[in-house]
Amino acid sequence: MEFPSAMHILTYDMHGTVVATGQRKPCRHTGLVAHTHHLLAALAARHPGTRWAITQTGATRPGAYQLRTPDGTVVLAQGIRSGFGQYLGGADGGKDPARVRHFYEDAIDDPANPVYAGLARQYAYVIATADTPDLLAQNINPIVSVLKAEQSGRLAAAGVGRLNVTGVVHDLAGAERRFDYLRRRLEVTEHSVRIVAVSTAVAEHLAKAGITGERVHTVPNGMDIAEFESRMRAAAAENAFAALARRNQLPDGPMVLLSARRVAWKGHADLIAALRILSARGVAGEAFAVFNGHDMHDTRALDYTRELTDLINASDLAGRVFLLDELSPVEVAACYRAATVAVLPSRCPEAFGYANIEAMLAGTPVITTDHGGPRDYIDHGRSGLLVPPSDPGALADALARVLTDTALHRRLARNGRASATRFGVEQMATGYAQVIGSHEAVRA
Repeated sequence: MEFPSAMHILTYDMHGTVVATGQRKPCRHTGLVAHTHHLLAALAARHPGTRWAITQTGATRPGAYQLRTPDGTVVLAQGIRSGFGQYLGGADGGKDPARVRHFYEDAIDDPANPVYAGLARQYAYVIATADTPDLLAQNINPIVSVLKAEQSGRLAAAGVGRLNVTGVVHDLAGAERRFDYLRRRLEVTEHSVRIVAVSTAVAEHLAKAGITGERVHTVPNGMDIAEFESRMRAAAAENAFAALARRNQLPDGPMVLLSARRVAWKGHADLIAALRILSARGVAGEAFAVFNGHDMHDTRALDYTRELTDLINASDLAGRVFLLDELSPVEVAACYRAATVAVLPSRCPEAFGYANIEAMLAGTPVITTDHGGPRDYIDHGRSGLLVPPSDPGALADALARVLTDTALHRRLARNGRASATRFGVEQMATGYAQVIGSHEAVRA
């Protein structure tokens, strides 16, 4: 099926260099951003004649501009101002979680909701400016905002005709009202809408919300494995871990890595508690833990790094748990190579869990929580260990096993890597091309 001649991606943020100035654009790095760039690079390579536009939220500069992404694709870049400080602002200068939930979730059906009114107006404008009916909306908020722009008449007022919307769902928790709104709008929208679930868990979550049938397609996340392996080779050649270890004053000994955004639901506190349990048992030995994610924070919890520092000190684990400074992509790969075990103890279900896949590709055993996307690629006891969420005791037991059982460590490392190699970017790109192509009947 023919791929669109132009494609407009709506996402959280994007890496790249501003063409007019040659300056690197600041970017908030998350798994969603990584997914956007993995997918864009693969699709752009397959379809070199396609014109690309990308719109991000959290914009700090007005207007449209040309951006060269890391893979070399030049895109029309635009931004959505989504701070809404007068409605969402908190006392600490970030966003108030209760206000965010109220406006995005509880008041989703309020026609006077100023947040959705502002989003609808801006999305109508950027969609008209991008001048293509083919959209790839990354996550529930852009999907809902486009449908809000239709419902409010903003799209029609901007001269936007029928759209082909491929919406990608990465959320699993805290968006129940938005999923219900999506279900209801799918019944009446005049646009062609397809929904991609990035894991079996997301598809099941959508089904519970009543979003099923031919509109929903499961396309597992994937990553550029060759690029990641190239970074690991560079890390080895540059001895990158030794440099970052000196910079962060890391000790010798087995290293436990938690690579994730610094937000509470990622389970940092549970790993701290697990390490305290191991220390009390006298089985931790010389093991220490490092938390990546220095530049990956949430505007709803600006004090989280300080809170982690206080918790580490209160747990008598200073010198055993380290908050790493900002790392380069090669240094991130170096951490995966150097880790004895990688832990992602997310309290809420991960839609997929890119950090697990990266660790597994590096040959590092993974311990993660038994819900969400990891169930697609971790066979407990064979390719990783699954523990109940919010259970430091179970996490401590799993850590003790991996740190002390050499045969188990080897088995998890070997089988984990074999499992992770199934999630390459090419299979993901093929799946998306098929879903995008399913709009063909309405494109003409």
